[in-house]
Amino acid sequence: MKNNILVIMLLTISILFVGCSSKLEEKEQVTITSGKVSDGVIVGKKLQDYTFSDQFDKSHSLTNKTKKVIFVFTKSTGHLVKAYLKKQDDQYLQKRNIDFIADVSGMPSIIYKMFALPDFKKSNYKVLLIQDEKKSAVFRDDKHKDSVMIISLDNKVVKNVKFITTQKDLINSIN
Repeated sequence: MKNNILVIMLLTISILFVGCSSKLEEKEQVTITSGKVSDGVIVGKKLQDYTFSDQFDKSHSLTNKTKKVIFVFTKSTGHLVKAYLKKQDDQYLQKRNIDFIADVSGMPSIIYKMFALPDFKKSNYKVLLIQDEKKSAVFRDDKHKDSVMIISLDNKVVKNVKFITTQKDLINSIN
C-alpha cells in the first residue's frame, strides 16, 4: 500500500513539474549597456568569478576566453535555450566560448535528482548548474528572471547584458 501511494505521489509530481507547459510570455528584448544588473553583474566591470559543476559533476570556472554567458533562472527559459541547443552540433557553445548556466537552486531535491539531472545528462553540451540560492542571487536580476540573460564579455569585463524571451532573439544574441 505504501509503495502504491509513493508511486502515485511521484507520478503526480512528475506531471506537475516535468510535463507542464514551458511557454514564455514574449517580451521585447531588453539590452543594458551601463550600470548594475545584479550584485555580480555590472556593465563595465569584471563579471563576478564563478565555479559551478556541470551535469556530470565536473567543475568549470569563468575564464578570459569566455565571450558570452547564458543564464536561465526558470524552467521555461531553460527550455527555450535547450530547444535551440538541441539542434546544434556538440561543440556549438565551446566553439563560441559560451557558458550556459541553469539555476536549479529552487527546484525540490527529489525532482532535481529524479528528473532534471538525468535530463541534463542527455544534453550534448555542458550545462553549469547553480544549486545554491545565495549564488543564484549574485547573478539574478529579479525584474528579468523570466527572461534568458545573455552577458557579453571581453576578458571577463561585462560589455552588455541582454534579456530575451524568443528563440529569434536568442539566435541573434549568441551567433
